[in-house]
Amino acid sequence: MKLTRLVVHHYRSVTPGTELVFSPSLNLVLGENGTGRTTLLELLSTVVGSDFSSLVHEVFALEYDLTFPGMKLHVYVRNEQTAVAPDPNEPPRKGSELLPLRTPQTGTSGLHPRIEVDVRLTSPASRLVMRADEAGIDCKVDGEPAWSRTMHWSLLDRSVWTLLFMTAQYIDRDMKERLKDLLRRTFLLAPQRFDEALGMFERIGTIRYAMEARDGEVFPLGLMALPTWMPGWLREQVERESPLDVLELRHDAMERSFLSRFVSLAGFKAGTFRVEVQEKRSFENGGRVGFGGFGFHFTHEDGGGLSHAELSFGQKRLLSFLYYLDVNEDFAITDELANGLHPRWVEACMREVGTRQVFLASQNPLPFEHVQFSSAEELHAALLLCRAGTWANPTRAAASQLFDAYKLGARPLGALLREQGLW
Repeated sequence: MKLTRLVVHHYRSVTPGTELVFSPSLNLVLGENGTGRTTLLELLSTVVGSDFSSLVHEVFALEYDLTFPGMKLHVYVRNEQTAVAPDPNEPPRKGSELLPLRTPQTGTSGLHPRIEVDVRLTSPASRLVMRADEAGIDCKVDGEPAWSRTMHWSLLDRSVWTLLFMTAQYIDRDMKERLKDLLRRTFLLAPQRFDEALGMFERIGTIRYAMEARDGEVFPLGLMALPTWMPGWLREQVERESPLDVLELRHDAMERSFLSRFVSLAGFKAGTFRVEVQEKRSFENGGRVGFGGFGFHFTHEDGGGLSHAELSFGQKRLLSFLYYLDVNEDFAITDELANGLHPRWVEACMREVGTRQVFLASQNPLPFEHVQFSSAEELHAALLLCRAGTWANPTRAAASQLFDAYKLGARPLGALLREQGLW
Protein backbone atom coordinates (compact mmCIF):
# COMPACT_ATOMS: atom_id res chain seq x y z
CA MET A 1 0.00 0.00 0.00
CA LYS A 2 1.18 3.53 -0.79
CA LEU A 3 -0.04 7.01 0.19
CA THR A 4 -0.06 9.12 -2.99
CA ARG A 5 -1.74 12.40 -2.04
CA LEU A 6 -2.90 14.43 0.98
CA VAL A 7 -5.07 17.56 0.98
CA VAL A 8 -5.40 19.52 4.23
CA HIS A 9 -8.66 21.48 4.14
CA HIS A 10 -8.41 22.27 7.85
CA TYR A 11 -5.87 21.07 10.42
CA ARG A 12 -4.53 23.18 13.29
CA SER A 13 -2.40 26.05 11.95
CA VAL A 14 -1.67 24.49 8.55
CA THR A 15 -2.66 26.67 5.60
CA PRO A 16 -6.08 25.48 4.32
CA GLY A 17 -5.88 23.94 0.88
CA THR A 18 -2.38 22.55 1.40
CA GLU A 19 -1.83 19.68 -1.04
CA LEU A 20 1.09 17.22 -1.00
CA VAL A 21 2.01 14.42 -3.38
CA PHE A 22 4.33 11.61 -2.33
CA SER A 23 6.97 9.33 -3.73
CA PRO A 24 6.15 5.61 -3.43
CA SER A 25 9.57 5.03 -1.86
CA LEU A 26 11.54 7.70 0.03
CA ASN A 27 10.09 11.06 1.11
CA LEU A 28 12.33 13.64 2.80
CA VAL A 29 10.63 16.05 5.22
CA LEU A 30 12.76 19.21 5.21
CA GLY A 31 12.61 22.31 7.35
CA GLU A 32 14.11 24.20 10.27
CA ASN A 33 13.20 23.55 13.89
CA GLY A 34 9.66 24.64 14.74
CA THR A 35 8.33 24.52 11.17
CA GLY A 36 5.99 21.57 11.71
CA ARG A 37 8.09 18.62 10.54
CA THR A 38 7.12 16.43 13.50
CA THR A 39 3.50 17.60 13.21
CA LEU A 40 3.51 16.46 9.58
CA LEU A 41 5.01 13.08 10.51
CA GLU A 42 2.37 12.58 13.22
CA LEU A 43 -0.40 13.48 10.77
CA LEU A 44 1.01 11.08 8.17
CA SER A 45 0.99 8.34 10.82
CA THR A 46 -2.67 9.11 11.55
CA VAL A 47 -3.63 9.19 7.87
CA VAL A 48 -1.81 5.99 6.87
CA GLY A 49 -3.37 4.13 9.80
CA SER A 50 -6.68 5.90 9.02
CA ASP A 51 -7.36 6.10 12.76
CA PHE A 52 -8.58 9.55 13.80
CA SER A 53 -9.53 8.73 17.39
CA SER A 54 -6.82 11.09 18.69
CA LEU A 55 -8.53 13.98 16.86
CA VAL A 56 -12.08 13.34 18.08
CA HIS A 57 -12.18 16.72 19.89
CA GLU A 58 -10.44 18.72 17.14
CA VAL A 59 -11.84 20.47 14.11
CA PHE A 60 -10.24 19.06 10.96
CA ALA A 61 -10.96 18.11 7.36
CA LEU A 62 -8.57 15.89 5.41
CA GLU A 63 -8.64 14.22 2.02
CA TYR A 64 -6.17 11.58 0.86
CA ASP A 65 -5.51 8.89 -1.74
CA LEU A 66 -4.02 5.42 -1.29
CA THR A 67 -3.10 2.74 -3.80
CA PHE A 68 -3.26 -1.00 -3.23
CA PRO A 69 -2.73 -3.74 -5.83
CA GLY A 70 -5.86 -3.82 -7.96
CA MET A 71 -7.52 -0.76 -6.41
CA LYS A 72 -7.33 2.91 -5.53
CA LEU A 73 -8.90 4.47 -2.44
CA HIS A 74 -10.01 8.05 -1.92
CA VAL A 75 -10.82 9.01 1.68
CA TYR A 76 -12.42 12.21 2.98
CA VAL A 77 -12.54 12.58 6.77
CA ARG A 78 -13.90 15.61 8.55
CA ASN A 79 -14.87 16.66 12.05
CA GLU A 80 -16.55 20.03 11.78
CA GLN A 81 -18.93 22.33 13.61
CA THR A 82 -21.52 22.17 10.84
CA ALA A 83 -23.09 18.83 10.00
CA VAL A 84 -23.39 17.75 6.38
CA ALA A 85 -27.03 17.96 5.30
CA PRO A 86 -28.53 14.58 4.39
CA ASP A 87 -29.14 13.94 0.72
CA PRO A 88 -32.95 13.86 0.18
CA ASN A 89 -32.44 11.49 -2.77
CA GLU A 90 -30.77 8.80 -0.66
CA PRO A 91 -32.93 6.01 0.85
CA PRO A 92 -33.28 6.09 4.68
CA ARG A 93 -30.89 3.93 6.66
CA LYS A 94 -32.16 0.77 8.29
CA GLY A 95 -32.48 0.39 12.06
CA SER A 96 -29.44 -0.40 14.16
CA GLU A 97 -28.45 -4.04 14.49
CA LEU A 98 -24.94 -3.46 15.81
CA LEU A 99 -24.03 -2.32 19.31
CA PRO A 100 -21.58 0.60 19.40
CA LEU A 101 -18.18 0.05 20.98
CA ARG A 102 -18.72 3.16 23.04
CA THR A 103 -21.76 5.35 23.52
CA PRO A 104 -20.77 8.91 22.59
CA GLN A 105 -21.01 11.69 25.13
CA THR A 106 -23.24 14.16 23.37
CA GLY A 107 -22.58 17.84 23.68
CA THR A 108 -18.94 17.54 24.77
CA SER A 109 -17.37 18.83 21.55
CA GLY A 110 -20.23 20.03 19.36
CA LEU A 111 -18.45 18.56 16.33
CA HIS A 112 -19.94 16.43 13.58
CA PRO A 113 -17.71 13.67 12.18
CA ARG A 114 -18.10 12.24 8.69
CA ILE A 115 -16.06 9.68 6.74
CA GLU A 116 -16.40 9.02 3.02
CA VAL A 117 -14.46 6.23 1.30
CA ASP A 118 -14.44 5.67 -2.46
CA VAL A 119 -12.82 2.36 -3.49
CA ARG A 120 -12.25 1.84 -7.21
CA LEU A 121 -11.25 -1.65 -8.26
CA THR A 122 -9.82 -2.84 -11.57
CA SER A 123 -9.98 -6.09 -13.56
CA PRO A 124 -12.97 -6.09 -13.59
CA ALA A 125 -13.84 -2.47 -12.89
CA SER A 126 -16.08 -1.92 -9.87
CA ARG A 127 -16.71 0.76 -7.29
CA LEU A 128 -17.67 0.78 -3.61
CA VAL A 129 -18.64 4.02 -1.88
CA MET A 130 -19.07 4.06 1.90
CA ARG A 131 -20.33 6.99 3.94
CA ALA A 132 -20.53 7.17 7.72
CA ASP A 133 -21.52 9.92 10.13
CA GLU A 134 -22.70 10.28 13.72
CA ALA A 135 -26.10 8.85 12.76
CA GLY A 136 -25.06 5.74 10.86
CA ILE A 137 -23.39 4.15 7.88
CA ASP A 138 -24.32 3.19 4.32
CA CYS A 139 -22.62 1.96 1.18
CA LYS A 140 -23.20 1.56 -2.52
CA VAL A 141 -21.68 -0.94 -4.93
CA ASP A 142 -21.55 0.24 -8.55
CA GLY A 143 -24.07 2.96 -7.78
CA GLU A 144 -26.66 0.69 -6.18
CA PRO A 145 -27.48 0.78 -2.43
CA ALA A 146 -25.93 -2.30 -0.81
CA TRP A 147 -26.20 -1.87 2.95
CA SER A 148 -27.05 0.71 5.59
CA ARG A 149 -27.57 0.99 9.35
CA THR A 150 -28.69 3.69 11.72
CA MET A 151 -26.15 3.91 14.54
CA HIS A 152 -25.67 5.73 17.83
CA TRP A 153 -21.91 5.73 18.12
CA SER A 154 -18.66 7.66 18.42
CA LEU A 155 -17.67 7.40 14.76
CA LEU A 156 -14.04 8.51 15.01
CA ASP A 157 -13.32 5.82 17.59
CA ARG A 158 -13.33 3.42 14.64
CA SER A 159 -10.65 3.47 11.98
CA VAL A 160 -11.54 3.65 8.30
CA TRP A 161 -10.35 0.06 8.01
CA THR A 162 -12.71 -1.04 10.79
CA LEU A 163 -15.62 0.60 8.98
CA LEU A 164 -14.69 -1.10 5.70
CA PHE A 165 -14.42 -4.43 7.50
CA MET A 166 -17.87 -3.88 9.03
CA THR A 167 -19.30 -3.01 5.63
CA ALA A 168 -17.72 -6.05 3.97
CA GLN A 169 -19.69 -8.41 6.20
CA TYR A 170 -22.99 -7.31 4.64
CA ILE A 171 -22.28 -6.74 0.96
CA ASP A 172 -22.10 -8.97 -2.08
CA ARG A 173 -19.84 -11.98 -1.53
CA ASP A 174 -17.80 -11.30 -4.66
CA MET A 175 -17.03 -7.74 -3.57
CA LYS A 176 -16.19 -8.97 -0.07
CA GLU A 177 -13.74 -11.46 -1.57
CA ARG A 178 -12.09 -8.74 -3.63
CA LEU A 179 -11.60 -6.62 -0.50
CA LYS A 180 -10.12 -9.50 1.51
CA ASP A 181 -6.45 -8.78 0.83
CA LEU A 182 -6.90 -5.08 1.57
CA LEU A 183 -8.66 -5.79 4.87
CA ARG A 184 -6.07 -8.37 5.87
CA ARG A 185 -3.23 -5.95 5.14
CA THR A 186 -4.82 -3.00 6.94
CA PHE A 187 -6.21 -4.87 9.96
CA LEU A 188 -3.02 -4.14 11.91
CA LEU A 189 -1.91 -1.04 10.02
CA ALA A 190 -0.88 1.54 12.62
CA PRO A 191 2.63 2.85 11.87
CA GLN A 192 3.64 5.18 14.67
CA ARG A 193 6.31 7.83 14.28
CA PHE A 194 9.73 6.42 15.11
CA ASP A 195 10.84 9.28 17.33
CA GLU A 196 14.20 11.00 17.69
CA ALA A 197 14.93 9.52 21.13
CA LEU A 198 14.13 6.16 22.79
CA GLY A 199 10.33 6.17 22.66
CA MET A 200 10.14 3.01 20.54
CA PHE A 201 12.73 1.21 22.67
CA GLU A 202 10.78 1.99 25.83
CA ARG A 203 7.49 0.87 24.27
CA ILE A 204 8.95 -2.56 23.50
CA GLY A 205 9.35 -3.15 27.23
CA THR A 206 5.70 -2.30 27.94
CA ILE A 207 4.07 -4.40 25.20
CA ARG A 208 1.32 -6.78 26.26
CA TYR A 209 -0.09 -9.50 24.04
CA ALA A 210 -2.58 -12.29 24.65
CA MET A 211 -4.27 -15.18 22.89
CA GLU A 212 -7.74 -16.41 23.76
CA ALA A 213 -9.31 -19.69 22.70
CA ARG A 214 -13.04 -19.62 22.00
CA ASP A 215 -15.12 -22.20 20.14
CA GLY A 216 -12.07 -23.84 18.67
CA GLU A 217 -10.61 -20.58 17.33
CA VAL A 218 -7.65 -18.61 18.68
CA PHE A 219 -8.12 -14.85 18.89
CA PRO A 220 -5.07 -12.54 19.21
CA LEU A 221 -5.23 -9.40 21.36
CA GLY A 222 -2.68 -6.59 21.01
CA LEU A 223 -1.14 -7.53 17.66
CA MET A 224 -0.35 -4.02 16.47
CA ALA A 225 2.93 -3.75 18.38
CA LEU A 226 4.31 -7.14 17.33
CA PRO A 227 6.51 -8.16 14.40
CA THR A 228 4.39 -10.02 11.88
CA TRP A 229 6.15 -13.34 12.52
CA MET A 230 5.90 -13.22 16.31
CA PRO A 231 2.27 -14.33 16.97
CA GLY A 232 2.90 -17.58 15.13
CA TRP A 233 6.08 -18.21 17.07
CA LEU A 234 4.38 -17.51 20.42
CA ARG A 235 1.50 -19.80 19.57
CA GLU A 236 3.91 -22.63 18.72
CA GLN A 237 5.56 -22.24 22.12
CA VAL A 238 2.37 -22.27 24.22
CA GLU A 239 0.84 -25.21 22.37
CA ARG A 240 3.55 -27.44 23.76
CA GLU A 241 2.49 -29.71 26.60
CA SER A 242 4.25 -27.70 29.31
CA PRO A 243 4.89 -24.09 28.25
CA LEU A 244 7.65 -22.40 30.23
CA ASP A 245 7.29 -19.24 32.29
CA VAL A 246 9.87 -17.54 30.08
CA LEU A 247 10.14 -18.11 26.32
CA GLU A 248 13.42 -17.49 24.51
CA LEU A 249 14.36 -17.01 20.86
CA ARG A 250 17.99 -17.03 19.75
CA HIS A 251 19.15 -14.67 17.03
CA ASP A 252 20.10 -17.54 14.71
CA ALA A 253 16.73 -19.31 15.01
CA MET A 254 15.11 -16.90 12.52
CA GLU A 255 17.49 -15.66 9.85
CA ARG A 256 15.91 -12.33 8.85
CA SER A 257 14.35 -11.31 12.16
CA PHE A 258 15.18 -7.92 13.69
CA LEU A 259 17.21 -9.75 16.35
CA SER A 260 19.41 -11.53 13.80
CA ARG A 261 20.05 -8.30 11.91
CA PHE A 262 20.86 -6.37 15.09
CA VAL A 263 23.36 -8.96 16.35
CA SER A 264 25.14 -8.83 13.00
CA LEU A 265 25.23 -5.03 12.72
CA ALA A 266 26.13 -4.40 16.36
CA GLY A 267 28.97 -6.94 16.28
CA PHE A 268 27.71 -9.28 18.99
CA LYS A 269 28.41 -13.00 19.06
CA ALA A 270 24.86 -13.91 20.05
CA GLY A 271 21.56 -12.46 21.16
CA THR A 272 18.42 -13.77 22.86
CA PHE A 273 14.91 -12.36 22.91
CA ARG A 274 12.93 -13.19 26.06
CA VAL A 275 9.19 -13.08 26.66
CA GLU A 276 7.49 -13.66 30.01
CA VAL A 277 4.34 -15.79 30.08
CA GLN A 278 2.42 -13.63 32.54
CA GLU A 279 -0.97 -15.31 32.41
CA LYS A 280 -1.63 -19.00 31.85
CA ARG A 281 -4.99 -20.65 31.80
CA SER A 282 -5.62 -23.93 30.04
CA PHE A 283 -5.24 -23.07 26.38
CA GLU A 284 -8.45 -24.77 25.47
CA ASN A 285 -11.96 -23.43 25.04
CA GLY A 286 -12.18 -20.29 27.18
CA GLY A 287 -8.45 -20.36 27.93
CA ARG A 288 -6.10 -17.42 27.72
CA VAL A 289 -2.34 -16.94 27.61
CA GLY A 290 -0.83 -13.50 28.20
CA PHE A 291 2.66 -12.25 27.38
CA GLY A 292 4.78 -9.29 28.41
CA GLY A 293 8.11 -8.33 29.92
CA PHE A 294 9.90 -8.32 26.58
CA GLY A 295 13.67 -8.25 27.09
CA PHE A 296 17.02 -9.04 25.49
CA HIS A 297 20.41 -10.44 26.40
CA PHE A 298 23.51 -10.18 24.23
CA THR A 299 26.92 -11.82 24.25
CA HIS A 300 30.19 -10.21 23.12
CA GLU A 301 32.81 -12.07 21.10
CA ASP A 302 34.90 -12.38 24.29
CA GLY A 303 32.04 -14.11 26.10
CA GLY A 304 30.92 -11.14 28.20
CA GLY A 305 27.20 -10.47 28.38
CA LEU A 306 24.87 -7.53 28.81
CA SER A 307 21.13 -6.91 29.01
CA HIS A 308 19.09 -4.55 26.86
CA ALA A 309 19.24 -1.96 29.65
CA GLU A 310 23.04 -1.89 29.36
CA LEU A 311 23.08 -1.12 25.66
CA SER A 312 24.34 2.29 24.56
CA PHE A 313 21.93 4.98 23.33
CA GLY A 314 22.81 4.24 19.72
CA GLN A 315 22.50 0.49 20.18
CA LYS A 316 19.05 0.93 21.71
CA ARG A 317 17.94 3.05 18.76
CA LEU A 318 19.30 0.58 16.22
CA LEU A 319 17.61 -2.37 17.95
CA SER A 320 14.28 -0.57 18.24
CA PHE A 321 14.36 0.66 14.63
CA LEU A 322 14.91 -2.86 13.31
CA TYR A 323 12.06 -4.04 15.57
CA TYR A 324 9.90 -1.19 14.20
CA LEU A 325 10.56 -2.35 10.63
CA ASP A 326 9.53 -5.90 11.51
CA VAL A 327 6.22 -4.52 12.84
CA ASN A 328 5.54 -2.20 9.89
CA GLU A 329 5.92 -3.91 6.52
CA ASP A 330 4.50 -1.14 4.32
CA PHE A 331 5.56 2.16 5.89
CA ALA A 332 8.33 3.75 7.95
CA ILE A 333 7.71 7.19 9.50
CA THR A 334 10.98 8.28 11.06
CA ASP A 335 12.18 11.36 12.91
CA GLU A 336 15.94 12.03 13.09
CA LEU A 337 16.93 8.46 12.19
CA ALA A 338 20.67 9.24 12.36
CA ASN A 339 20.48 10.44 15.96
CA GLY A 340 23.06 8.44 17.95
CA LEU A 341 23.88 6.06 15.10
CA HIS A 342 27.31 5.38 13.59
CA PRO A 343 27.43 6.26 9.84
CA ARG A 344 27.69 2.55 9.00
CA TRP A 345 24.48 1.92 10.95
CA VAL A 346 22.73 4.81 9.21
CA GLU A 347 23.63 3.27 5.86
CA ALA A 348 22.38 -0.14 7.04
CA CYS A 349 19.08 1.34 8.27
CA MET A 350 18.49 3.10 4.95
CA ARG A 351 19.11 -0.22 3.22
CA GLU A 352 16.84 -2.14 5.61
CA VAL A 353 13.76 -0.03 4.81
CA GLY A 354 13.62 -1.89 1.49
CA THR A 355 10.46 -1.26 -0.54
CA ARG A 356 8.55 0.47 2.25
CA GLN A 357 7.21 3.95 1.69
CA VAL A 358 9.40 6.07 3.97
CA PHE A 359 8.77 9.52 5.43
CA LEU A 360 12.03 10.78 6.91
CA ALA A 361 12.69 14.02 8.76
CA SER A 362 16.36 14.70 9.45
CA GLN A 363 18.58 17.63 10.39
CA ASN A 364 21.55 15.33 9.83
CA PRO A 365 22.62 14.93 6.16
CA LEU A 366 23.92 11.37 6.69
CA PRO A 367 20.71 9.61 5.53
CA PHE A 368 20.73 11.72 2.34
CA GLU A 369 24.02 10.12 1.29
CA HIS A 370 22.18 6.83 0.73
CA VAL A 371 19.30 7.93 -1.50
CA GLN A 372 19.10 8.02 -5.27
CA PHE A 373 16.83 9.93 -7.61
CA SER A 374 16.43 9.28 -11.32
CA SER A 375 14.41 12.32 -12.43
CA ALA A 376 13.30 15.82 -11.51
CA GLU A 377 9.72 14.56 -11.24
CA GLU A 378 10.81 12.00 -8.66
CA LEU A 379 12.52 14.75 -6.65
CA HIS A 380 9.40 16.93 -6.87
CA ALA A 381 7.30 14.20 -5.21
CA ALA A 382 9.98 13.09 -2.72
CA LEU A 383 10.71 16.47 -1.10
CA LEU A 384 8.25 17.84 1.49
CA LEU A 385 9.17 21.39 2.47
CA CYS A 386 8.03 22.70 5.85
CA ARG A 387 7.80 26.40 6.56
CA ALA A 388 5.91 27.98 9.44
CA GLY A 389 2.28 27.00 8.83
CA THR A 390 3.01 25.82 5.28
CA TRP A 391 3.79 22.39 3.82
CA ALA A 392 4.50 21.97 0.11
CA ASN A 393 6.40 20.04 -2.50
CA PRO A 394 9.04 22.13 -4.30
CA THR A 395 7.99 23.74 -7.55
CA ARG A 396 8.78 21.71 -10.62
CA ALA A 397 11.25 24.41 -11.68
CA ALA A 398 13.08 24.12 -8.33
CA ALA A 399 13.07 20.33 -8.56
CA SER A 400 14.46 20.48 -12.10
CA GLN A 401 17.23 22.87 -11.07
CA LEU A 402 18.12 20.64 -8.11
CA PHE A 403 18.16 17.51 -10.26
CA ASP A 404 20.45 19.13 -12.83
CA ALA A 405 22.98 19.81 -10.07
CA TYR A 406 22.42 16.45 -8.37
CA LYS A 407 23.03 14.32 -11.47
CA LEU A 408 26.50 15.86 -11.91
CA GLY A 409 27.49 13.89 -8.80
CA ALA A 410 29.97 16.53 -7.64
CA ARG A 411 28.17 17.62 -4.46
CA PRO A 412 26.22 15.67 -1.81
CA LEU A 413 22.45 16.07 -1.81
CA GLY A 414 22.40 17.77 1.60
CA ALA A 415 24.75 20.51 0.41
CA LEU A 416 22.72 21.05 -2.76
CA LEU A 417 19.48 21.32 -0.78
CA ARG A 418 21.00 24.00 1.45
CA GLU A 419 22.53 25.93 -1.44
CA GLN A 420 19.21 26.08 -3.25
CA GLY A 421 17.26 27.13 -0.17
CA LEU A 422 15.26 23.90 0.13
CA TRP A 423 16.62 22.81 3.51
